[in-house]
Amino acid sequence: MISLLSRAIEAFLQLFYPLFRKWLAYDVYAYLAVGAINTALNILLFAVLYEFILPKEGWVILDYSIASYTLALLIAFFVTIPTGFWLSKNFAFKSAPSGGKKTTKQLFKYILVVGQGLGSDYLILKGLIVFFEMEPTLAKIFSTVIVLTVNFLLQKYFTFKNH
Repeated sequence: MISLLSRAIEAFLQLFYPLFRKWLAYDVYAYLAVGAINTALNILLFAVLYEFILPKEGWVILDYSIASYTLALLIAFFVTIPTGFWLSKNFAFKSAPSGGKKTTKQLFKYILVVGQGLGSDYLILKGLIVFFEMEPTLAKIFSTVIVLTVNFLLQKYFTFKNH
């Protein structure tokens, strides 16, 4: 199943890369493409959770009030960590060293980078909602664009760097 999915994703990437070859190196193109898939999944999960599943008034846990958009952000984040790592490692940065210890180290670094991204995403999201009174799903899209740019650079030069 994974092999079939991998071949399908690689075929999709190869099919459209000629359109972008003039402007983007393959790793940047692949990162943007598979990142778009994972980001779309993240935003979709966030929107479904926020708009349809979680109570708008938020939750109170141990006398601490947590906004629904914060819960949606966290749940979507944890669901898309494994998919994002798998997509990045196998398609965007496939030339990076691999193997048991290397992959474990890369996963640790990946989690650090996306953890930083989550913190940044939260602060930007919260700022857009609180200070600019932006609708949460729209704020999530804006914050995602900013965070993805920073994360690409960190993933390329920190997580999956070639020595």
